[in-house]
Amino acid sequence: MQTEKEGLLSMKEFSPETIERIGSYVYALLDPRKPKADPRRIFYVGKGIGQRCFVHAAAEVKWKRSEEPNPKLQLIREIRQATGAPPPIQLIAHRLNDDESHRLEAALISVLRSDGNLASGKYAACYSLSADEIEGLYSNPLNESAIGHRVLLVSLNGGADLPPFPEIQESDMPRRVLKFWPLSEQSADQVEYIVGVYRQLTRRVFKVHQAADGHAVHDRINTGEKKNGYPNWKRAFHGERCSEMELLWVNRRIVSSRGEVLTKFPRQVGCRLIGTHSKS
Repeated sequence: MQTEKEGLLSMKEFSPETIERIGSYVYALLDPRKPKADPRRIFYVGKGIGQRCFVHAAAEVKWKRSEEPNPKLQLIREIRQATGAPPPIQLIAHRLNDDESHRLEAALISVLRSDGNLASGKYAACYSLSADEIEGLYSNPLNESAIGHRVLLVSLNGGADLPPFPEIQESDMPRRVLKFWPLSEQSADQVEYIVGVYRQLTRRVFKVHQAADGHAVHDRINTGEKKNGYPNWKRAFHGERCSEMELLWVNRRIVSSRGEVLTKFPRQVGCRLIGTHSKS
């Protein structure tokens, strides 16, 4: 039976067939003096293609102690002196693209805090962050006072007969955002933008057409009878998708000056008029 040491002595490089198949990979250099269950057994994580891992494992041969200190090379030398062979190599993942290998390398270094890695990797800032750090990095609510327009927030959660936002076809999005909302004529006249909301985040922004008198262009539509037999009047707005405002507003919560999340709708509420009219 071949021992780990014997295998290392015979395995010095990949065959051309292997190199062709494995592509970009992430590898680890192991300290065989430590138990296999010891997480400190991995003392270096790197990414590479071709024979990169073998070149690294043998890098200490030309290294002199008088040169700049290098924890990785020092460990490799100690392992070679103790075992007569370079450190074992473990390919953690292969057949990756370049970006995938950079990300996996950085994630492993951040978790293992391996002794031989002096650099943290290209995407080091993305990994091993506390919950507070993640929230601070990505949370970016929009304050209602900064909007400067009268905006109708509408729910895209869907219902019994309507799919939720991720399943809405783009061709059906104007109807879902612009129609049909229970507003008084006075409130409907004020609307400048309509914003579709899903899971507390703004998803689509439509600019409402404005008449010569400055009022929003909308129709009063009878969508059927209420339970009491009276007509169920709703407002259908005219407008088009607004990429300019989406760049500013999309994928953000909107909060009031009191900290209330306005894009979080109360139960059974499908729309909400917020903001200050730009002409006021």
